[in-house]
Amino acid sequence: MKLAIVLALFLSTVFAAEGVKVGEKVPVEKIVTTEGKEIDLTLSNKEYVLVFYRGSWCPYCMTQLKSIQSEVVPKLKTKQAVIGISVDRSAVAKKMKRKFDLGFHIVSDPKAELLKKFEIANKLDEKLVKKYKNSYSIDVEGDSGEKHHIVAHPAVFIVKSGKIKYADVHLNYKERTKNTEILENL
Repeated sequence: MKLAIVLALFLSTVFAAEGVKVGEKVPVEKIVTTEGKEIDLTLSNKEYVLVFYRGSWCPYCMTQLKSIQSEVVPKLKTKQAVIGISVDRSAVAKKMKRKFDLGFHIVSDPKAELLKKFEIANKLDEKLVKKYKNSYSIDVEGDSGEKHHIVAHPAVFIVKSGKIKYADVHLNYKERTKNTEILENL
């Protein structure tokens, strides 16, 4: 009996589904970039790579965004675009984009509304938020301007014609979607 319960808990953890699924309708039709540009995710002639990252304070995220800039962006066709999304306030996101000379759009989602709609919201516990601030000078609240402590599970969604064409969500913040996978699914 105990073994069955342990096995059930293990399997539910291993196969826990996160994020919207391939084939589903995109949970938002329009998003607005830090530059104020409105992007309609339902356009049939466009294909969008949505890259959800934890914040500009995350070294794994910055490594991923820089690699997407150098390895994915140059191979995009005219009707394809990358969009980075995090809970960073607009000013923080703009500063990060300039610092790393990113040539793709960034969306600021400090209230974590997009993260919730894409089902990839990850709430950091209070202890971890304090450790980040005291040990690493990472101010999660300051960067987002919010006290909710929500960041994204690292994820990539490819959207075409308002539907999810590709989805890859990582519960481990150190794991990221490979750029080769992104390119293969465009």
